[in-house]
Amino acid sequence: MPRLLFVIDEARANGVDITFDSYPYEYGTTYLALPFIPLWAHSGGPYVLLERLKSEAVRTKMKEELAQNLEASSRMCYIASVKSENNKWCEGLTLQAIADRLGKDIMSTACDLLIEENLEVTANIFYGDYRDIKVIMQHPVGMVASDAVLLGGMPNPRTYGTFPKILRWLVREERLLTLEEAVRKMTSLPALRYGLSDRGILQDGMKADIVIFNPDTVRDTATLAKPKQYPVGIDYVFVNGTLVVEKGKHTGALKGEPLMSRGFNPTSS
Repeated sequence: MPRLLFVIDEARANGVDITFDSYPYEYGTTYLALPFIPLWAHSGGPYVLLERLKSEAVRTKMKEELAQNLEASSRMCYIASVKSENNKWCEGLTLQAIADRLGKDIMSTACDLLIEENLEVTANIFYGDYRDIKVIMQHPVGMVASDAVLLGGMPNPRTYGTFPKILRWLVREERLLTLEEAVRKMTSLPALRYGLSDRGILQDGMKADIVIFNPDTVRDTATLAKPKQYPVGIDYVFVNGTLVVEKGKHTGALKGEPLMSRGFNPTSS
């Protein structure tokens, strides 16, 4: 991670306008076909890929190519979402656990599931390290993003817990960020980056997007096993000036709106 951040710092020193965002979890979410199916098999598009997955010869070739990491990867891959009701039981299980239950090898399990679900399978996969996360989150041009994927019964806990986890873990417990630094990385910095000149800070004339929380109690509760858990310690939320969360409960008001990037001023980012 220090080497990666050195590249970013060097680029900025040479006039390249670059920033980045990250989330405080050691696992990410992606489509199952990306980590378990070699790139060459994707050539030609999804319809061609589906036909390839049906071929025993192709499966054998892929299995041989991925043999070194296939078993370890399958134990770190948790199915997050599937399209059909028939395979809902797979959500939350590792690919290895599903293979064991079906009595199949890992590659056959992955291929069959992708075929049955028309490739619409997402997975939470371990690939990060909390030591790296601590380093990257402290960088001055780094921003916080949930990168939420609102699919299936077992989404990545970052969907429900990213921002309160920063406030609990890195601010209150680890003291690696001040409260002000953390809030800036969540609000004014990304708003500035996207050119949202009427959002991101508390000031007259700005859009009233306001979160009122207790810095001593705010915390995430979402876990990999139970990801759809709301945080605690967030008492009130206003969106465009309308109260949408009152005493921790949603009011039913839907006042959000899609926001488009309006460009940004590189000299001020």
